[in-house]
Amino acid sequence: MPWGTHFCQFYEDVDDLLDIVAPYFAAGIGANERCLWIAAPPLTVAAAKARLATLVPDLEADIARGRIDIVSSDEWYLRTGKIDCDRVLNDWRATHDAALRDGFDGLRACGNSFEFDPSHWPLFMAYENGLGDLHGSFRMITLCAYSLRLIGAPEIVEVIARHEFALIRRGGRWETIKSLDYERARKALRQSEEHFRLLAEGAPSSAIFSLDRQGLIVAWSEAAERITGWSRDEILGRRLSILHSADTQEELSALAERGVVKRIEPRRRRDGSIFPAEELIAPLRDDSDNLYGYAVMISDLSEKSRAERERRASEARLRAIVEGAVDAIVIIDGDGVIHAVNSAATRLFGYAAAEAIGRSVDMLFPEPFHDPRFATLGADGAAPAEAEPERIGRRKDGSLFPLELSVSEAAHDGERLLALFLRDLTDRRRAEAQMRKLRSDRLDLMAQMAASVAHEINQPLSAIATYLSAARRVLRRNAEAASDLDPILDSAVAQVTRAAQIISQLRGFVTRAEPDKTLQRLHDIIRDVCASTDMARSNVKVTTTLDLDAADDAVIVDRAQIRQALINLKRNALEAMQGAEKRELVISTRLIEGGMIRTDIIDTGAGLADDLLNVLFEPFTTTKMHGLGVGLPVSRAIVEAHYGKLWAEQNPGGGARLSFTLPLADERSEEPAEVV
Repeated sequence: MPWGTHFCQFYEDVDDLLDIVAPYFAAGIGANERCLWIAAPPLTVAAAKARLATLVPDLEADIARGRIDIVSSDEWYLRTGKIDCDRVLNDWRATHDAALRDGFDGLRACGNSFEFDPSHWPLFMAYENGLGDLHGSFRMITLCAYSLRLIGAPEIVEVIARHEFALIRRGGRWETIKSLDYERARKALRQSEEHFRLLAEGAPSSAIFSLDRQGLIVAWSEAAERITGWSRDEILGRRLSILHSADTQEELSALAERGVVKRIEPRRRRDGSIFPAEELIAPLRDDSDNLYGYAVMISDLSEKSRAERERRASEARLRAIVEGAVDAIVIIDGDGVIHAVNSAATRLFGYAAAEAIGRSVDMLFPEPFHDPRFATLGADGAAPAEAEPERIGRRKDGSLFPLELSVSEAAHDGERLLALFLRDLTDRRRAEAQMRKLRSDRLDLMAQMAASVAHEINQPLSAIATYLSAARRVLRRNAEAASDLDPILDSAVAQVTRAAQIISQLRGFVTRAEPDKTLQRLHDIIRDVCASTDMARSNVKVTTTLDLDAADDAVIVDRAQIRQALINLKRNALEAMQGAEKRELVISTRLIEGGMIRTDIIDTGAGLADDLLNVLFEPFTTTKMHGLGVGLPVSRAIVEAHYGKLWAEQNPGGGARLSFTLPLADERSEEPAEVV
């Protein structure tokens, strides 16, 4: 390509632009030319470097040696906040001269167009004229790239007229449109149908056509035929209103005054269907500034709108899933910056979403958060979710708590992110600690019973030995007095039976298994216990009243264990009333806060001494002559194993009240919280 070449390229998107510009600069670097690439949006300096690096392996070294500079359009054209043609042209002169002084053969340059106010178009064309003049005497090659999304047919023709030739993609191949000279290009503004056709075919995603002054269609592209359904023969000579929902002649007249107009409105196909469209309309004028027609470009936005609807629907579904999740979800990028949190996360950590988003995830942990996936974030293939060891979280108020963490890699808008799934383990660890304490307490009780069992058993065994010794003496004294042995032996048998009962009760308490919990109705268990004939150990008549007022009595319990606890509590109440004049037993239920059901067993006995209340549930504590003192400790252990609480207190109307609580089935989570 000889020095002084000044040509242009029309591109549809950044890939089209880079297809030409990257090889263009790679050739310049290899030919000892000083290269200057001016990148304007949507092309970025980083993207330009990345594409050129695929063709020039030592690009960074070439940049360091001054063989090529890649700068933004703001830095080159808008350095002072506005376009100053004289300043920019002087900069080109200075850059060219410096290149020759530094030993380069000449200057190779390129810049692509950027969004501008249509009123500034004449200024751009004046700049192109000045730049073209430089090429007549400078060792300079310049490529000016124009986006088809920013200019219309009249501007395209003007651009071609100011360059030696133009590059345009047609049928997947780049073709050249030659401009013999600037004067002929200006005259071609009025007779540019062939150029217009080539450009229309070079923009296959847009319907490009032209109108005369009356709004009649006079040129029609293949893309327009495909998008609207109207063939060229059918549409030529028809009004633009055939594509609109109303006549547009008044709008076209107004356009002649306003200049180029860009709008997004529905348009109509041949079959009557409506599609969303972006429409660009520009008036066409001759050298005398007389209006002779309009250039129109319509882009079908149906696929874009459908994709946008699907994206919004997908995001809405995802938001609903994330917001409805029980676990806290925190989305972070490779730098640990929080991009999103769900409602569970705001409740768990105490931060509002606005307080968390944009800040480091480290604020949620007492130690800096690190995940090995950060090192490979963005590599091909997303890693599956993985459970992490237990971590410690930190709330907004500074309190620490245990949590379970799972991490999964996700993608959003082309960016790889990490999704943190966090579950608060506070209640689970509290429940586990309570279970460990219950097991520890049972071992302690076993140790206490091991120390006490000898004393408890020795009493009946000593009595047995005494009775048997007496029987032996009777036999030695008078062998015929066997009838005198009956009461002695009966007493010995009674003591043996008592020792067996003591051992049985102790064994049952020590070897009790873990609860086998199922869904039960507490009222049914209470009625079953009250109807049991096993409870009738006293001949004293007792009036029993059931006030089962709880609206919900569904509990998840081991039926046999809760039944045994109720039997122990009812037996304790009945035995307490044996010497009382008024013998009434009341068993009631009611719902209390925290999703619990409370049961009260109230008797009219002598009540409980204050000093006894503090030790009543300790093993071997009893007020009965023949009591072992394990019934109430067993009952408390059963209730606490079901995440409830058992206690005793004086009844205001006389007697004693034993009460216990149990969690309701529908209020319990997988791991019940601590009972307060």
